[in-house]
Amino acid sequence: MSQKRSNFGNALQETLGNRILAALTQNEISQLLDAAFANLPSEELEPILTQLPLNTQKTLQKILNQQQNINQEQPVSLDKLAQTWSQLWQEWNEITEEASQEDGRYIAQEVDWEPPYFDAYTMVEDLEKVAGNMQPLIETAFEHNFIPDDSFAAILFEMESEIPNGIPDWMDIDDGIYLEENITNCFLQWEWLVAKNKLKNAFDFTQQVREWEEQFSLISLDDDAVVDFFTQLSETEQQCILAEFSANKEASLWKTTLDNTSSPWHHIYMHLINQYAPEKYLVNMRATIPQQWQNGLPVIEDFLAQQDYSQSLSVIQETLNALLQSSQVGNSWTPETSLLFTIVSRTHYSNQNWENEKTLLHYYQQTARGLVESERANALEIQQIAFTHSYDWSTMFQAFTEVPVSENIQQVLFQSWRDYIVRRAKPRSYYLEFQGAKTVDNWWLHWLIDSIADLQKGKTWFQEKITSWLTNLPLDKAELGEEYNLLRLLTKDLIEIRNQPTNLYPRFYRVVIQPQTLSSASDESRQTYLQQYAPSDLWERVLTYWREQLHQFIPQPELAQKSDYTQHAQWMTALKELNPNDYETLLQQWKIDHRRRSNLWKAMREAGLGLF
Repeated sequence: MSQKRSNFGNALQETLGNRILAALTQNEISQLLDAAFANLPSEELEPILTQLPLNTQKTLQKILNQQQNINQEQPVSLDKLAQTWSQLWQEWNEITEEASQEDGRYIAQEVDWEPPYFDAYTMVEDLEKVAGNMQPLIETAFEHNFIPDDSFAAILFEMESEIPNGIPDWMDIDDGIYLEENITNCFLQWEWLVAKNKLKNAFDFTQQVREWEEQFSLISLDDDAVVDFFTQLSETEQQCILAEFSANKEASLWKTTLDNTSSPWHHIYMHLINQYAPEKYLVNMRATIPQQWQNGLPVIEDFLAQQDYSQSLSVIQETLNALLQSSQVGNSWTPETSLLFTIVSRTHYSNQNWENEKTLLHYYQQTARGLVESERANALEIQQIAFTHSYDWSTMFQAFTEVPVSENIQQVLFQSWRDYIVRRAKPRSYYLEFQGAKTVDNWWLHWLIDSIADLQKGKTWFQEKITSWLTNLPLDKAELGEEYNLLRLLTKDLIEIRNQPTNLYPRFYRVVIQPQTLSSASDESRQTYLQQYAPSDLWERVLTYWREQLHQFIPQPELAQKSDYTQHAQWMTALKELNPNDYETLLQQWKIDHRRRSNLWKAMREAGLGLF
């Protein structure tokens, strides 16, 4: 990039001051000045100051008159500011020149076997620090013509050109160069000063920024900084932009941008409408519901305030269609067909405790009541409870029992909740799925929930079902299929019910049951009801199965990957803990079959197993 000399100071001359500057450190010069000013009478100071440039005089006078307050901002001369400005641009240029080097420090490589890449993130972070120091100087630098005074836009375009030309041809900057807040602010503030100096209005500048965005091939501005800048312009300037936005909304440069809820220009546009044309705000919000379903909420709220329940219902349907567009349900969902929570929790993540979804259902309930649809309103009551208490079984059972809806609706919504809870709790094994192992569609958690919900079944039915299941469990892991993980989940719950996960067979619990792979949000409720409904000998039955069959589940050493036998040794510690006799039998067999696997015996010793 172009390098220009700064305009501070004159060329160095062989004066006493220059000889002192060359001979002493900054700290020594500071001590010299302290001593000189401390012993210089005030009446002799004035003639000295008058020999200096006017700006320097003013700066020194402020310093000399200043009260000794550590919090008071120290005055700085224009020459010093110009020097700082020039130094900052030198830092900027050094960074961008380094970024243009084929073997520069912004060429990164994570591991040897992967190709190097251009680290745009680190480069931008370094430029961001420089821009953070530039930003307070922007107005002063522009007003006093500090050097360099290049256009920020030109500098960004030059950077966009020079970096790809400097790095290897095969190295693409696929992810682009995303500028951060300080750089974007410097760019906008400087170019706005240029625009005003050329007597351009706020929309002229807005249009220019938008055109630059289109011309950038790699660079993207920081969206939040763009929104903050334009929404903090003066009221007159914002109204100018709004008027031109409205007049040019169909222009190719603005049409898709102003309608795109992901664009900063859309957020600026909506802010301006809300501020200066609020009567159009909700109309524009409604148009964006397909892109951002939450935008339907203020529109619905407005119709409810007007008690226009017909229009409210229409917008609710539009909002639901947008919310569910990524699900297989589409526009067929109604409050009576399934729990909304069980659908959206598959495809959406909420960091606000589902507040928007609950607000939508609340508005739907208000609308149903306004239309005198009492059963739908009651179904929506259950819908709202599910968003807050789906994993609290007691509350859900109470809702299904006490909220007055038809038996058919109750059964449908209950089935929706039960299937969701079971699906979330069921352990998944991608290995078993890949192997085509036997699947299980109806298992002990189905029976537990059904026995609670159906008083005619109750505890006795559940105890019979789970006892029969354990009695008939296959003895071969390959034949168990998904039942193996269902047994692990049951074992985990029974151990944790006894409050002894670390004391009751801790190695078996950690290595075989692997509780960290089985946790779900409904653990507490599931274990509470299991404790109430399980047969008294359930734990003994489960433990007996593991004791008798665990030796068959030990990983086979001949299938180890890269001679890593850590897992095999860990499983042997669990077998020794649970069934010492089977451990000794298997150990003796391994000594014969795998005597030459030195890494196996090393892993066994490291696991604390005494072998001889």
